[in-house]
Amino acid sequence: MYPDWVAEHPQISVGWSNYAVPLHTHACFYYSDERSLKRTLTFIRVGLDAEGDFNVIFADNSRHAGLLKWLQEGYEGDVQAALNERRLALVGGAPTREELLQNIARTLDSGLEAGNHLIRFLGFIAWGEPGWPTEDSLLEFEAQVSDAVRHYPAVIICTYGVPQLVGRQLIEGGLLTHPVVFLNNRVLTDSPLYLDPSTAREGA
Repeated sequence: MYPDWVAEHPQISVGWSNYAVPLHTHACFYYSDERSLKRTLTFIRVGLDAEGDFNVIFADNSRHAGLLKWLQEGYEGDVQAALNERRLALVGGAPTREELLQNIARTLDSGLEAGNHLIRFLGFIAWGEPGWPTEDSLLEFEAQVSDAVRHYPAVIICTYGVPQLVGRQLIEGGLLTHPVVFLNNRVLTDSPLYLDPSTAREGA
């Protein structure tokens, strides 16, 4: 059972540096160019090489092929084999927040049912793209993910493109809904800007 594994592995490596985060972390990774974005895929490569890790990439369906290509670059393992063996899963977009959450939960549950003890989840939200929820719904979605990650043996990292996204998405979507923030080679833990959804409900 994964609780025993959790007790022995309180910190999870992010892969692209020596930094590690606690289980149940919901983090955001700000990037300014393609090179820095590609670094986040090391988080998944580490999981592909680890026994018992279930790896998930969440992105618009149109991006899956490109992300898998990046994942394979410089990686000695076989990404396609990981997909076939269900050690790696892809989750696409959906038009409503509820569908997004249901699709993600279904995928995470399947990984645990297969006997895995750790979920590595890397997200690429398609803000403003067709077939995805509205900006308001996606902001609510990010807040709900912070709540949901506590119920899974998971680490979730969401990528945020600084050149492409507008202020509200970067601030409310990133800083306010993620307790851990990666910015270039720096990391902000226990972010003072983070709004805990459970605390917000209590104060409502």
